[in-house]
Amino acid sequence: MAYQLQLKPFERKDGVKYKIIQITDVALHTTSHRPTSPSKKIRHAFAKNEPDRIYAPIGAVRTKDPTQEMKDTLIHMLQQDPAFIRLVQEEEQKGYKILIGIPEGGIPLSGGADTLEFMQSKNGKRVLRELAKKEKGV
Repeated sequence: MAYQLQLKPFERKDGVKYKIIQITDVALHTTSHRPTSPSKKIRHAFAKNEPDRIYAPIGAVRTKDPTQEMKDTLIHMLQQDPAFIRLVQEEEQKGYKILIGIPEGGIPLSGGADTLEFMQSKNGKRVLRELAKKEKGV
């Protein structure tokens, strides 16, 4: 039987060591970044004990409801990454359980600095006006 990740609420158990992958926010960018391997970045963060950032294509995190569906999309992205599953297995062999921490109110979604700069530009304002027209049904 293949190894499966289980998603369930956290229940502390005595004698078990935990490593937490804390999801803090999602920032949308207009400039393209090369997608990164979540497991490679998580390994780096664990080794350095410092936060790190993962870049994924916009289609990987596209959602209608930015609170619940974003969480489901990110979890699904991690479950589909074979390297992430290997990372979890290796950490379990070392005696750690991996937890994914998500803010209680949902994952905050914001624009990156480049996105905010574009929206203030002439072309960005044109895009906003066009979206406003479509919303009004003109």
